[in-house]
Amino acid sequence: MPELPDLEVIRENLAARLLGRVVTAVAVRRPGLVQAGPADLSPVLGKTLRDLTRRGKYLIFQFGENLFLVVHLMRFGWLWHGPSRYEVTKATTLVLSFDDGTDLRLIEPGSPQIAGVWLFSDLSRAEPLAKLGPEPFSPEFTLQAFSQALRGKRRMVKKLLVDQSIVAGIGNAYADEILFWAKISPFRYVHTLSPIELERLWKAIPETLRWAKEEIKARVGEGLFDKEIRDFLYVHGRAGAPCRVCGTPIGEVLFEGQRTNFCPRCQNVSQPIA
Repeated sequence: MPELPDLEVIRENLAARLLGRVVTAVAVRRPGLVQAGPADLSPVLGKTLRDLTRRGKYLIFQFGENLFLVVHLMRFGWLWHGPSRYEVTKATTLVLSFDDGTDLRLIEPGSPQIAGVWLFSDLSRAEPLAKLGPEPFSPEFTLQAFSQALRGKRRMVKKLLVDQSIVAGIGNAYADEILFWAKISPFRYVHTLSPIELERLWKAIPETLRWAKEEIKARVGEGLFDKEIRDFLYVHGRAGAPCRVCGTPIGEVLFEGQRTNFCPRCQNVSQPIA
């Protein structure tokens, strides 16, 4: 699933290509894709793409003055942009055609197809965005606010990091990386963190995500991509490989269908967790 660093690169690269372009055709190719608004998304026809932003794991396309197409790629979805003359594949669930002869296509090659789009005239009423926590790069993401959000929580710290109501945009992969750089075991409970550890975690969140965004950008340039780029990560997806800092084999635990990777030495996994 794309996370904040992936989506930031996609957003920047698509904005450079599409801002100012007018929608000439729209085709919704999967029933149930549109979660709010007309099922055919016809209101975007003839509208100019004025802005492209991101909130958490949602991309927000602003058409005209007050029309917002909110897109969540979920687990398997990805975005393709190229000439309209190219054949539309069976996995394509949404096509937006523009006045420069190009398409933006939402493609869902996996199963189940669960990506969602919403169309709103008032973004403040966009229900999917209502419960999101602060953005890691925003001024609102202060140590005080982060500490307050964690106060009294008796949950494993990794579970808390992927809770979108606490911090928006972090998923399974970058939760692992953030905890590695914060030198905190993913199995620690939040209420056991010392003030020093809490501050270290708070700092590691934006620092890790900015670093990841730059690593992805360096690999794709102005292009798009159809799968997550994770080759530069230190722990996630590297089970059994030597830690790039201390050489200890990277550990892995499967829990609720997701894997957690960590360095037993750098993250002091042997210490009490609750």
